[in-house]
Amino acid sequence: MIKLNDVTAGYGGIEIIKDIRIAFEEGGITTIIGKNGCGKTTLLKTAANLLKPFRGSITIKGEDISRIPLKEFAKRVAYLPQNRNVPDITIYQLVMHGRYPYLGFSDRAGEKDKQIVKNAIETLSLGEYVHENLRKLSGGERQKAYLAMVLAQDTDVIFLDEPTTYLDIRHRLEILEIVKKLKEMNKTVVMVLHDLNEALTFSDKICLMDRGEVVLYDTPQAVFDSEEIEKIFKVQAEQVFVGDHALRQYVFYSKTA
Repeated sequence: MIKLNDVTAGYGGIEIIKDIRIAFEEGGITTIIGKNGCGKTTLLKTAANLLKPFRGSITIKGEDISRIPLKEFAKRVAYLPQNRNVPDITIYQLVMHGRYPYLGFSDRAGEKDKQIVKNAIETLSLGEYVHENLRKLSGGERQKAYLAMVLAQDTDVIFLDEPTTYLDIRHRLEILEIVKKLKEMNKTVVMVLHDLNEALTFSDKICLMDRGEVVLYDTPQAVFDSEEIEKIFKVQAEQVFVGDHALRQYVFYSKTA
């Protein structure tokens, strides 16, 4: 699907990620983890064609993304940043923004666009808020609205940068369940998460980074068993099982505790 071939990228000539070689698994959830400043967001933005690499190439289904027109690329890949301004618009207007790559010269939404927007709003259970101003919503409902916009964009690949940041535990879990729903819709999801337990619990693959490089790209269990998380974060870790052992959870604590 999305493949990075020896990619080095950064800002102002300063290399942040170096010689990245990775192919994100199609139709699954990949979560990028690592300490602050290790290059997680830089990797995500580079893969999403928002940051041009200094060296190397990025392909989507074998096609170099640098050769794909931006509007066409927006039909294939959606990106939701961690930080963004909150516009003074309704949920419906926000979600309709997801259809912009498909609109013609008139920028007028057709019946198909309106139906897709309606379906996205209903899928995210936002029907009762459809005409509410975005600024009046709680953080959790607002994040669901942005995810509805991404869903309306109707891409095969979705990049999410810290989609659960600043949310309470109930809304964090609700957002992660929505991410699982995106996977069930055959979307390829690549996201950055801060919480290690949530990353290991909700992902099919983990991309563990350190100092701008990919240390491991494997299943959550394999990454946990490698003990590389403990080395990089300088923590101790335990795996616990809930109920009938069908659900695994991970506990991390300071080595000095």
